[in-house]
This record gives sequence, C-alpha cells and structure tokens, in this order.
Amino acid sequence: AAQALAAFLSRLRAEEASIVQDQTAQLREFLVAQPVPPEIAAQALDAYHALAHQLNIPAEQLRVAVRSSATAEDLPSASFAGQQETYLNIYGDEALLEHIKRCWAYHPEFTIAHGEPKVMRFCMDIYEAPNQRGKKPLVMRSYPEAARWCLDHGKRLCSEHEWETACESGDERPWLYGWRMDKTVCNSDKAWKAFDEQKLRAGGETAQKEAERLWQGAPSGTYAACRTVHGIYDLLGNVEEWVSSSRPRRFRGVLMGGFWAKPWTGCRGTNDAHEPTHFRFYEVGFRCCQDASPLP
Repeated sequence: AAQALAAFLSRLRAEEASIVQDQTAQLREFLVAQPVPPEIAAQALDAYHALAHQLNIPAEQLRVAVRSSATAEDLPSASFAGQQETYLNIYGDEALLEHIKRCWAYHPEFTIAHGEPKVMRFCMDIYEAPNQRGKKPLVMRSYPEAARWCLDHGKRLCSEHEWETACESGDERPWLYGWRMDKTVCNSDKAWKAFDEQKLRAGGETAQKEAERLWQGAPSGTYAACRTVHGIYDLLGNVEEWVSSSRPRRFRGVLMGGFWAKPWTGCRGTNDAHEPTHFRFYEVGFRCCQDASPLP
C-alpha cells in the first residue's frame, strides 16, 4: 500500500486545477480501502470495548465520536480534536475501524481549491488598528464604526477573501504559521472569562470597565512568531477582526481570526453570527486594507 500511495502522489499535479479534485477523491478512496493495521485495530477495539464495559453498555450499541487529531491538538489541559474530520454517533467494531480510516484519509499539506483562481492585489495593515506596534488594539466598535475609522485614515475594511489570502500565505495553509495547530504561537491560549452582557450593552463607563476586566489581549506585535510570510501580525488570536463578507451571507460585516481564548481558530472559518450594525464586544477589533497601486 505504501508503494502504491507513493506512486499515486508522484503522478499528482497540483497545478492542474481542473482534475485535482478527482485525483484527490481517488486518493481518499484508495486510503479508505486499505485495512487498518492489525496492531492498531486491536488497540482501538480494546479501548472501545473497555469503555462499553465501564458504562455497562453492549459494545455494538455504544455510540462514540471518531475524530482526527494532530501533534498539538490533544493537550493535558485542552482538546481540539476533529479539526480535520469528525464523525458522530459511530457504533460497532466495523464502523469504528471504517471511520478511523476516513480520518486518516485527510492529508495535511494538501488542499483542494474550488472555482477558478483569482489574482488579488491589495495592501493590508501590518497590525490591528490603530496599526502601531506595541499599541493595544481598538475594540468595542461596531462594523460601521470600524469601517468609518478606516475610511477616515484613507483606507477601508479588508474583505473576507483578502483576509483569507493574507492568512494562508500563498500555500493555503490552515494556520498562518503552518499545517499544525499550535496554541502557543499566537495570543490564543488564554482561559475564557464569563462576561456580563448587560454591562457591555450599557455603553459608556460601565461597558468600558467591563471590557477592561475581561481584557487578555496583547499589544500588537508582541507574539513575534504570529506573523505571515508577508509580515502581517496577529491575524489569529488576540482580537477578532471585522471584515466585509465576500460570500452570500445574511450580514455584510463578519468576523475572522478568533480571539485570545479560541486556540483552534484558523485562516478559514467566518463568524457571521452577529448583527454588525450594533454589535460591539470586548474582544472584537479590526484592521484596514486598501487597493494596491496599478502595475506599471
């Protein structure tokens, strides 16, 4: 199987966008068709049956989740399994092993692109607004207020596509720093604090004090490794960022990048849950973009 897989990968041409999806689908089918190595199957089934015994449930009726994992996903104090694949309500030995193989069929450092490639030329602020190294990012501003701030500074809010393009650094990586989640690279490993929604909605000094109590952000540029290959800092973690949606969504303003208590957040995954006209939050900021000058 290993030799067949190596031969298949040697024939793969990622630049041939019109057929790469079919090729990768064939690769996935090949991987799923292979048997689980006996020693791994035995360990998985032993653990499955031990759990069923502990819960006093027949093994064929015990429903479990089968999820992918990676080096830094399962930690002593936190687990973010399922970043690549997740299967729920799996029961029985055969189904368990089948879905383990489906998780293995995810191939890191390989992505599938949909649609035609689009050339994008834009400029993005290096830091979150106010775009100054060592300064605290601006928060507690609605989408229109953030857009106005950028306009007043001769710029505009970044679009969803621009934000993704910058974060993925040209090779469609899932995190700006690479292909494996590492919650220590950016400011994203803080413990979540419960907030008082009434105080945040009250506005004025009351809201400001509550935002200060909750604040766990870092001055822009503090996390030196939280930087794209093009030199953009803090796209992941620190504060969520308002962007203008590039896809059909119910709201024009959406959020990207997560904040200091969302270590699993990557370059994809847009938060469109909040009505942007009036939504202001203690961990929501923004950065500005502008169109690049025409090529000579």
